[in-house]
Amino acid sequence: MRYCQDRYNFQRFYLVVTFIFICGLLILGRLFYCQIVKGGILVSTARKVSVSNHQRGKIFVTDRFGASWPIAFNISKWLLIANPSKIDDPIAVLKQLSPFLGISEDIFQEGYVQEKEEGLKFKSLVDRLSNKNSYYEVLKIIGQQEKEEIEKLKIPGIYFEFLKGRSWPEKKYFGHITGFARFEGKTLVGQYGLEKLLNENPERDIYLTLDRNLQFFSCNLLEEAIAKYQAEGGTIIVLSKDGAVRVMCSLPGFDPNQYSEIKDFHIFENPAVTEPYEPGSIFKVITMASALDANKVKPDSTYFDKGFVAIGPEPEIIKNANEKKYGWQTMTNVLEKSLNTGAVWVARKTGRELFRYYLKEFGFGSLTGIELPGEAKGNLDNLDKPGEIYLATASFGQGITATPLQIANSFLAIANKGKLYRPYIIKEKGPYFVRQVIREKTAKNLTQMLVSVVENGYGRRAGVTGYKIAGKTGTAQVPDIEKGGYSERVIHSFAGFGPAENPQFVGFVKLINPKKGKFSDSTAAPTFSKLAEFVLRYYHIAPE
Repeated sequence: MRYCQDRYNFQRFYLVVTFIFICGLLILGRLFYCQIVKGGILVSTARKVSVSNHQRGKIFVTDRFGASWPIAFNISKWLLIANPSKIDDPIAVLKQLSPFLGISEDIFQEGYVQEKEEGLKFKSLVDRLSNKNSYYEVLKIIGQQEKEEIEKLKIPGIYFEFLKGRSWPEKKYFGHITGFARFEGKTLVGQYGLEKLLNENPERDIYLTLDRNLQFFSCNLLEEAIAKYQAEGGTIIVLSKDGAVRVMCSLPGFDPNQYSEIKDFHIFENPAVTEPYEPGSIFKVITMASALDANKVKPDSTYFDKGFVAIGPEPEIIKNANEKKYGWQTMTNVLEKSLNTGAVWVARKTGRELFRYYLKEFGFGSLTGIELPGEAKGNLDNLDKPGEIYLATASFGQGITATPLQIANSFLAIANKGKLYRPYIIKEKGPYFVRQVIREKTAKNLTQMLVSVVENGYGRRAGVTGYKIAGKTGTAQVPDIEKGGYSERVIHSFAGFGPAENPQFVGFVKLINPKKGKFSDSTAAPTFSKLAEFVLRYYHIAPE
């Protein structure tokens, strides 16, 4: 009996332990599922709720007087919602809402062809509002005024839900800078520009280095130049001495408030930082800077210009833009007359490795680090190819690419006695010194050469009375992507700074394929002159 009792007690103890063990496993399993498996989903959901409930930060620009203006801020938006279970006559409801939904009055007339695109959309709305099993149909996102007008109609089954919307009051003038924000469900998500940056920190206000008055003037100037020279578009950039972006305007632009009307999404990108191009003759300045700093040439060094140069064992012929020959020319003459043959001669003196080294020192082939999404590096890969032709063409800005901002910033390094700064557009991010690119003496000599370009060379029309302006023209052929080689399309540009003895700004003008004016000296240069004159007067910089 004792043995049987002990055996019974042991079995009962074993069952209790097994039960507790199984319960423990179930509890641990449940904890694992909630915290590990489902936890990620819960955290993700919490983050989405957090983003949608947060106020997005405002974006401000200022002017030289210290005044601030918001160029992006929050406004009230509403979801216009229908409850079909409470709607007896969907067509009557849609007729009342037609002014707010963009429905044409014609669609309610007899004989309207429903197969048309508008008719199909209308039919879809009728079907949605006729579904008695549905209680929630979002019709549109509307503003406060529209909501108030619809409320006055007192339509059964129509109601609203609050959303935090966004407004960009300056419209097209800052569209490429701000980007826009759109609703994904009920969450406002930034697209392009600084709105995209705000996704990472929604509640942060941003103060920009852009000057509102300069931006307005520059955008209007660019619009006038595009019309005058029948160009397809263009870009203007102005940098302060420490790398602050005062102007960044590109056309065609867009109004962020009307982003949904844009069919070509490419317009949303900011070409000043996202679109590298072959810069052409403007790049001869960087070629000359490299040779001067490496002591390969001096401003008065000479070469004999035959009007062409033959490259390689099976010669490829490079000619000057106007196919003229000039005989003995100095390095200053090379920039004044924008001689392709002279640029090739200088690059050969410098050598491929040293030339590539200086290009990278100036920041070409790498990001500038500006606080705008989508920045492109440009491309120097041709300099890695063995053929001599690639060094030759790169010397006058062909076969390599750079962004407008990179070009402007390289001229800023020259203006700053050889010091390269990182361009910045958010005030708190700068100024930031990067490195000494060329010696101060090199920068001074090159500046004097660029002054001579404006006073005696192809840059004459870029001058401003009473001031010494340093700068260089650029006329570049556009590659033909489909057929290879180069197309008939061109890009005109001018980069410069002033006053030359104590530079306060760098300006850059780019015009895409102007139909009037064969070279940039007759298009981009005079546009730069107007820009420079306004900047100098705006900042009350006294004539020299």
